[in-house]
Amino acid sequence: MTKRFRFLLIVSCLSLFLNAQAQFDVPKSIEIGPHGGMSYYVGDLNPAKHFAQPSWQAGVVVRYNQSNRWVYRLDYTYANVQASDEVIKWRPERGLNFYSTIHDISLMVEFNFLEYYTGNPKKNFSPYLFAGVSGFMYNPCHVTDSSLVALRPLQTEGVSYSQFSLSIPFGFGFKLSLSKHVCASLEWRLHKTFTDYLDDCGGVYPNRVGSHNLLTTVPTVDQDTYDNYTDPTGNYAAGMQRGNSSYKDWYGIVGVSITWKFNLPDSRGCNLSKF
Repeated sequence: MTKRFRFLLIVSCLSLFLNAQAQFDVPKSIEIGPHGGMSYYVGDLNPAKHFAQPSWQAGVVVRYNQSNRWVYRLDYTYANVQASDEVIKWRPERGLNFYSTIHDISLMVEFNFLEYYTGNPKKNFSPYLFAGVSGFMYNPCHVTDSSLVALRPLQTEGVSYSQFSLSIPFGFGFKLSLSKHVCASLEWRLHKTFTDYLDDCGGVYPNRVGSHNLLTTVPTVDQDTYDNYTDPTGNYAAGMQRGNSSYKDWYGIVGVSITWKFNLPDSRGCNLSKF
């Protein structure tokens, strides 16, 4: 094979590659819209059952479509999670329960398995994977017949923890182009958190109130009230295991989103509306 022939072969292959890339070059776009569906929790009160005691979630998603394959995404989610020993029956003799609202902001990257672009009749669906990072606020409460009692100020395990934490969201979904500008997505998203107190349970039963100065921290709480939230069944003593500190809590999101696509100008200042 002569040098000239090798050179022509390389040039031909490069030309074919560039032409193929040009065929799949699409205008960058932004999609924005609401999402909603189901939320749930996995942790010390529910260590194994996905979708147990589900609640609801809603939010807004913004996607930046870099190409047919890669998408950058910003997501806000308001979710509710809950669990009860009486319902889950993992440790019913413990008698704990909690309910918490979550405000989550996630930054994620999506990868489309198939070439996809909203409004393109030949590339109008694709399964996808995604992952990223998030920060969230939470507020675990004890559920009574008539009200919710915030648990974090009570220090039910004799420790203080923040209402803010980080998580690693990841999951998979399926997207479908419904029209020239509208996309529908169905997905399952899991959040691996960096806190063990989403449920206010993660360590051992504490000493009595006077031993960890709870009366100084929360002077309106008496001994009986504190014991009712820490060990409502009276089956445990200080130092016994209350939660599993080896594993952090999780929460899950299952839902549908509907987004509207806005094309961005290309490098020549044109908006390629044919896509």
